Order: sequence, then C-alpha cells, then structure tokens
Amino acid sequence: MFAQFFGGYLLNKKLVTSDDLTQAFEDKKHTRMRLGVLAINAGLMTADQVEHVNITQQSVDKRFGDLAVELGYVTDDQVEKLLSQQPTEYLLLGQTLVNNGVLTNAQFEQAIKDYKTDNELTDSDLEGSKNESLSKLVTEFYHLEEAVNARMLTDYVTMMFKNIIRFIDGDFTPLEAMVIREFDAENLIEQRITGTYDAVTCITADKDVYFEFAKRFAGETFGDITGFENETVGEFLNVVNGLFAVNQSNEGGAELTMTPQKAITGSKITFEKPAYCIPVVFSFGEVDFIVSAE
Repeated sequence: MFAQFFGGYLLNKKLVTSDDLTQAFEDKKHTRMRLGVLAINAGLMTADQVEHVNITQQSVDKRFGDLAVELGYVTDDQVEKLLSQQPTEYLLLGQTLVNNGVLTNAQFEQAIKDYKTDNELTDSDLEGSKNESLSKLVTEFYHLEEAVNARMLTDYVTMMFKNIIRFIDGDFTPLEAMVIREFDAENLIEQRITGTYDAVTCITADKDVYFEFAKRFAGETFGDITGFENETVGEFLNVVNGLFAVNQSNEGGAELTMTPQKAITGSKITFEKPAYCIPVVFSFGEVDFIVSAE
C-alpha cells in the first residue's frame, strides 16, 4: 500500500502526472532495483554522489558498488547490506520514475525524505505492512484526524485499500478526498452499516469503468458478467464491509450488521452527514469510494 500512497503523494506535490504513474506502475513490473536508489533511501549517499558514480561508470568498467566504495561514499559492509535488502514496492516505483525520466535522482531523494517526514514514517514502517503504520499513512493522506468518528473512518479506509489490492489491482493511485453531501450517480452501489455506529458506504464509476471494476473482482473463472455488474460490485462492497465489521468486533467489541446492497442508476443521492468521497485512479479509469459515518 505504501507504493500507491507514495504515488499519490508525488501527484499531490505535482512532481508527476496521473499518466506518469499509470505508466510507471506498468513498467515497475520489469524494473530492476539499482543500488544507487537503495543508497539514497538509506541515507548513505546523496543524489549528487550517485550521479558521480553513474558518470564515472561511463569511463571505468566497474560495478556501481565497487566504485562507490573506492570513492569513499560507502563501505563494503554497507554495500553488502544494501544488496541483501528485498526491494520494497515504493522504491521500485521511485526507481521506475527515475528510469522513465520523470524524476531525477535529486528529486527522488528530496521526495522520499519529505514523504517520510510528512507522514512520520520510518524505514521500518515502510519495509513492512504493520496496521498501525498503514493507519497512520491513511490518516495523514486524507486528514482524518479531526473527522467525526476518525478512528472508524481510518480503519474502514485502510481495510478498503487492502481489499482493493487483494481483489482488484495494486496498480492504482489514490487521489485527495472530497467532503460531499450529495452525489450524481451514473452507476452506484450502496450498503449501510448499522449498530454501534452507523455508516453509508458506496462504490460508483462511469459505465465502462464500473463494468471493468466488476470484471476485475469476478475474475476469469466467473465468465461473462454482462448484466450482473451491480451484483458483482455489490459483492466486493459486502466483502469489505463484512471484514471491517469482523475486525471492529474482534478489536473493539463493536456490534455491526450490514443492510442488503442497493443499486442506484442515473440519480442524485444525498447524505445526512458529511461523506468522504475517495477517488482512486486505476489503469482502466477512476472509481469513487464513498463513506459517511453517521
């Protein structure tokens, strides 16, 4: 999830475009992690030092790590440690953006420093998938700390993204949320959560994107889903809400139930309480996820 939010962070900072990220997510599947980017991320080398080694390699037939040691930028032990690391998804995304000429090493160096500082994330946070780290990232990105039912919203959005990655696609970019009270829905699925607290949850998109989202969740084994888009998208929403309810019960004793899903087409819906509309850009288009805690 850190790669997706790092991409969203870069987009918000206007360092990349949505098209840049879409291409990078596709290209990173074939990206090989370079030692220079690992060294920058670890704070062992600056972007200028990495560039110096890269330029020197054009006239000296030596590996990056050997040259970096000779030039006094790192030690042999530090090179060995970097080479033993498993590259993380957010670093692969950054490496791909550098490879594609979207970011320079210097821009990447500053962006990764700012990303960690702004989100109060450590290298340990970014190397794993701790729930507390993911929750902190979601809270900071969507400014949920002052929202009514902030804890519930953070838990819900975190669960939502985990299941998007699991069932739909990991190559997406989250955009900044909008607080809304109404929404013009071309295709929308709604499901209410009731009990210890109440919430309205929705998934909505334009027709073609909505159908593609349904196809991604259904998978090839389900065959043709034409005419069953609402049921399929509704089932995804039901899975997210069901897992959320189970977690809330296990962790905090909340008693929650879900109403049957409701399909809405070509009409405006209103929310009694302010709702967070969270746009997510996939390679196949934009899908809006809406949650209102009442």
